Amino acid sequence: MDLDDCTVTIPREEDAADEPASVEVWPLIEAALDKIDADPSTRDAAEAAIEHGDGSVVLANYLNSEAKRVHEMDYRFKVPLVVWAAEQARADDTATSIYDPDEGCVYFETEVSQFSFHVYKDWTVDWPAVADEVQAGYEWSGEDNQTWALDWLMDFLDVPTDDYMV
Repeated sequence: MDLDDCTVTIPREEDAADEPASVEVWPLIEAALDKIDADPSTRDAAEAAIEHGDGSVVLANYLNSEAKRVHEMDYRFKVPLVVWAAEQARADDTATSIYDPDEGCVYFETEVSQFSFHVYKDWTVDWPAVADEVQAGYEWSGEDNQTWALDWLMDFLDVPTDDYMV
């Protein structure tokens, strides 16, 4: 996949000031990877993951998990990557996206786990248009999926754990 072709048009609420515009996703991911000082193998895994719906979900989860250890994370990736992940997952049938308006969350169900992304602050986005389903009161497992974030990301490279664990 040519990473320059990794673009999305983020659907907007009718009364939002912003008009829908095409957004390049990869430069925003690169900025986040730079912020967390990602090593080359992690960057390679991110490039491999972005080609798949479930991989994009796992990448977003990884970047969110890493945000806790850096000061002032660059979150510009979040909305475009969640929208990209939903579109890719629909195309390759690797995940289902569910928007819960009560929680202000987009959830993804993959073969690996359930993932949640709080989007209530991104109120100008038409989240029901992004998700496959809208379900108030969605039952999320509540499991901590950030512990395994790097392992799941590296799975897209088929790299043995010992090769990237320090």
